[in-house]
Amino acid sequence: MNSNMPSSKTTPGPSADRRDIVDDLNRLMAEEAEACLRYFQMRFRLRGKDYATAELFFENAIEETMEHANSIAQQIRALGHIPTLRVNLSLGDEPMRLETALGEALDVEQQALDAYKDFLPRVEGDPVLEPFIRRQIEVETEHVQEIRDFINAKGTMKLVTKPERTGQGGSRRRALKSLKRPL
Repeated sequence: MNSNMPSSKTTPGPSADRRDIVDDLNRLMAEEAEACLRYFQMRFRLRGKDYATAELFFENAIEETMEHANSIAQQIRALGHIPTLRVNLSLGDEPMRLETALGEALDVEQQALDAYKDFLPRVEGDPVLEPFIRRQIEVETEHVQEIRDFINAKGTMKLVTKPERTGQGGSRRRALKSLKRPL
């Protein structure tokens, strides 16, 4: 980046180096894109009833993780940089049960939550990035709790029609909302 360029609209806190902040944002963006790919693959590793039951959940998860990656990319551009995506991923092709897929989804969401929490101190005091990261933490916290609640209830997901989008996190919540105790 040309050092003579005017600074962007947002400036990280005085102790944070802008390039390091952008590198961390690129990592967060890559983690969201990777999560999207993991959800995509998990969905197709499910078979029969498990696939039909979880299709909406994974469809919404794919869409939301890509929205998160896009939002982070926009933050990187606002800082005057071009988003850089680095993903090295190899996923299995064996069928999986719904319980296993949901366990993996929980791990993916927990990792995202931890990454945002770890990043927050780096942007404290920034008028744009701090509230953005705090919102991401809220969304990921909801995702983790929803999946945990579902797994703990040992329920099954009820097929629902695709809901209208009302904001980040709402679609997955509605996909997991209808729990039934096994008979």
